Amino acid sequence: MNSGRIFIVDGRLRPIWRFFLSLVLLFAAYALSGVTVGFAYHLLRVHPEPMGAVFWGALVTLPAILAACKLLTAVFERRPLGSVGLAFHPRWWMELGHGLAVGAVMILAVVMLERAGGFVQFSYAPQPVLRAPSLTFVLLAVAAINEEATFRGYPFQRLVESITPLGAIAVTSALFGLLHLGNPHHTWISTANTMLVGIPFAIAYLRTRSLWMPIGMHFIWNFLMGFLLGLPVSGLTFPVSVFQARVHGAAWLTGAEYGPEGGLLATGVIVAATLYLLLSKRIYTSEEMKALVIDPVPSHGPDRPATILAPASPEDSKRA
Repeated sequence: MNSGRIFIVDGRLRPIWRFFLSLVLLFAAYALSGVTVGFAYHLLRVHPEPMGAVFWGALVTLPAILAACKLLTAVFERRPLGSVGLAFHPRWWMELGHGLAVGAVMILAVVMLERAGGFVQFSYAPQPVLRAPSLTFVLLAVAAINEEATFRGYPFQRLVESITPLGAIAVTSALFGLLHLGNPHHTWISTANTMLVGIPFAIAYLRTRSLWMPIGMHFIWNFLMGFLLGLPVSGLTFPVSVFQARVHGAAWLTGAEYGPEGGLLATGVIVAATLYLLLSKRIYTSEEMKALVIDPVPSHGPDRPATILAPASPEDSKRA
């Protein structure tokens, strides 16, 4: 076998090597962002509060991630940045809204199950300061974009081309769960659930070829759970919330101090959401995203992006 074909095929770097290269660039983006924020605090001689450091870290990380994705898509895919799933195509806001709805139903279903079992009680918290909702909203929105661009964006998409969608889902979902092992109060159930929730996020991307739906699901799950209901989010508790929650019952069922995603009640809801995302006819790839991601690149010879899990739109079905 020609050793050159291990790295290059049809004049392009193989998808698996583009995956590893993207990991290096994204790691550099996160590291550079962290150093930048830390240096800024040092220059200003300010001792950062934990949530403040997280807030500014997320904001600085976003342009770094977008710059890395822009470089990768321009050099290797010869496509615009929107091809990673962030294009503002005509249906983007509908996909975002659909994701918000699915994510809200998921977390509210878990909470209602806990409430019905007498495992959680809520009390109205003191009125939060006016800026808290907006700061929390921005933080969680940016964090959702950062994480989805990292775990369902360019690296995931190259894995889909190289080891199939199932393989890509398995690898990225496992990484997603393992990276939460540093969170407080984690258990084997919380780690398994964090891995498991990566599956519906990935399916939402694969069926739309857009990141807006998984971003909506990811954001609203954390926002409702942490800011509205006052429940821990992956072991972290928000300093300000609309309600205060008191959780009783076994940790294996409710998640306890890790939050609802650490219990088996959440497992059932995640599985149900996965089935909905797989079977719903309302979820499909828009014509604009097909053109960006699936259609062959014109005038570049043999370049053929993979056409994987790209369901037909209602218009395609009618023509058929």
